[in-house]
Amino acid sequence: MSPSADPQANGPERNGRYFPGRGPAYWVCAGFACVALGAAGILLGYLVAESLPALRSQGWPFLLGKDWFVGENYGALPMIYGSVMATALALALALPFALGGAVFVAEFLPARARLIVKSIMELLAGVPGIVYGLLGMSFLAPWIKDAFGLIDGNSLLAAGALLGIMVLPTVMTLSEDALRSVPAEYRENALSLGLTQTEVVFSVAVPQALPGIAGAVFLGVGRAMGETIAVLLVIGGIDRIPSPWYDVFSPGQSIPSKLGREAAESLGYGLHWNALMGLGLVLLLMTMAVAFAGNLFLRRARP
Repeated sequence: MSPSADPQANGPERNGRYFPGRGPAYWVCAGFACVALGAAGILLGYLVAESLPALRSQGWPFLLGKDWFVGENYGALPMIYGSVMATALALALALPFALGGAVFVAEFLPARARLIVKSIMELLAGVPGIVYGLLGMSFLAPWIKDAFGLIDGNSLLAAGALLGIMVLPTVMTLSEDALRSVPAEYRENALSLGLTQTEVVFSVAVPQALPGIAGAVFLGVGRAMGETIAVLLVIGGIDRIPSPWYDVFSPGQSIPSKLGREAAESLGYGLHWNALMGLGLVLLLMTMAVAFAGNLFLRRARP
């Protein structure tokens, strides 16, 4: 019997589709969803509650202030700037290689070679951040120092480059999955119409895979924004905005690296702790904004 023949057994109709009735599976899944939403709400509520003393004490200068002196002033702007700049540098350096590599692996490599490359990318995506941080401190920062004639290689550029190396395997392998998920019939129909393989890739495969590619990019942004230890080791740890602001060779500070440096010192109480929780709240809101923007983009990109 088709679903339309017995609508009572298949639940209500929405937009021409029938959905199951509210049986045990419905309530079990609803319970898990409520637990997930509750955990997110508890986390947000905790950060808000712990941040309130600092927000009341500092006011708007907490977000817009440039000075961070323990016991006196707490200005989060240099850390917000450092997080945004390091993430932007990571995307600028990683996306061309990640997306180009994903297209090459998915569309041009033979099956066996593709599996080898994909396995390596997935292995690199799972490497802990501390390993990347040690390699960045040992090789990347000294190389930047020598290449650009700097006094110290620990800088925003080093942090951005290291984050780019870290997110590249994730973005590449997920983008390759999105490209491989495009049905083969689309490519065959395009080839039968006389398109070359390159035209098929960029006129058919990439547009169809765009939502998945965008999801991979936003996932990479989320990882770059939240990375702590690796950035802490190479960013320099200076709480200031460079002059000029686009000077990526200057040392800086991101929100996660600031939390990693000072969370243990604050001992879980006092205005210093509340200010650090305020930074955590700002970081959470930034990642939520990225996720929300990604969802809007994916909705518009889907046919």
